[in-house]
Amino acid sequence: MTEPEYIFQVLTDLNIPYEIQEHKAIFSEEDAKDVVITLEGTDVKNLFVKDKNHNYGLVSMDLHRRADLKKIAERFGFGRLSFCNPDELMEYLNITPGSVTPLCVMFDTTNTVKVLFDQNFEGKHVIIHPLRNTASIRIDFEDLKRFTKHFGHDFQLADVYKDA
Repeated sequence: MTEPEYIFQVLTDLNIPYEIQEHKAIFSEEDAKDVVITLEGTDVKNLFVKDKNHNYGLVSMDLHRRADLKKIAERFGFGRLSFCNPDELMEYLNITPGSVTPLCVMFDTTNTVKVLFDQNFEGKHVIIHPLRNTASIRIDFEDLKRFTKHFGHDFQLADVYKDA
């Protein structure tokens, strides 16, 4: 069983219901504009960031809003942020660019990566990749938080957006 298939077994084992939609590959926010997702929920984008001291953070936020990297750095307690490279994505989250998802925390067995969720996800369903960018799944945010804790990760909830 491949890892993208394995995630569905993990979700089932954790009694986390999900809906899935297959689609063409999405590598960026720009690509997402050409894909019609019929699942109902908040479309999520994920940022894998670091500071110069090699502190790592995974941010999950609304796809259609702009991140405020200064706010995110403050919430994490990090210095100035930059985006991680493909080698770091593979090393810490076992994933390639374009497929980042909060489900990747299952591969961070050393708890190196801090997790930050958009506070606006509370009470909603989120739409995320299931370890591959050719599908999206819809799960309840409460279940995503439970999944994250199951794999030993704490998380923060925060406003991560640039002011309009």
